[in-house]
Amino acid sequence: MYFSTLLKDAVIAIALGAAVEAAPNVFPVDAVGDVTAVRDETGTGATRIFYQDRNGTINRLCISSAPSQGGSQTCLDTTTRDVVPANEVLFGTPLAAMTVVNSAGQFGGSHVYFVKPDHTLGEFIANHNPTHGPGCVECIDREGYQVVPGSQVLYAIGTTSSKTFRRRVGFVSPGQPNTITEATWNIDTKQWSLAVLPD
Repeated sequence: MYFSTLLKDAVIAIALGAAVEAAPNVFPVDAVGDVTAVRDETGTGATRIFYQDRNGTINRLCISSAPSQGGSQTCLDTTTRDVVPANEVLFGTPLAAMTVVNSAGQFGGSHVYFVKPDHTLGEFIANHNPTHGPGCVECIDREGYQVVPGSQVLYAIGTTSSKTFRRRVGFVSPGQPNTITEATWNIDTKQWSLAVLPD
């Protein structure tokens, strides 16, 4: 009886393995740490998936719609799957992303946040002119916001309900290690500011 149960389990495992291998449109993903994604809620449901590869780079995958609906990889610029080089990313970084809606109410891209090797926040802006790093005028990198080493706390929220669009990024700061600090980008002032979680 024990042998027949083992044999049955082995046959099921082989069948499941064959089904996975036979799946169409398979793309290898070898992520370390977080995988984060954003979806175009205003159009076809196009999805952007971001993750850190084993080589340390942050990768971007673009899917036209859900895989269950036959979505295929279709980035605007398919040559830039590796969007942030390994030397600008802390290995094992937490990741957070948010969707941008433009003034016409359409999907305008996304913002991805991560921790850099010097334990400061980094940002990749994925739109028609992708950018990141210190040369990016509105990226959070320019502020040098410190993150507590080893912290995995990182989130991103875009507020689009008012005319003033704001990006909010939550993390743990060495200055306030027992709570969450939020950095906010104000599109009107073109400035970042910090606040901590209130009592």
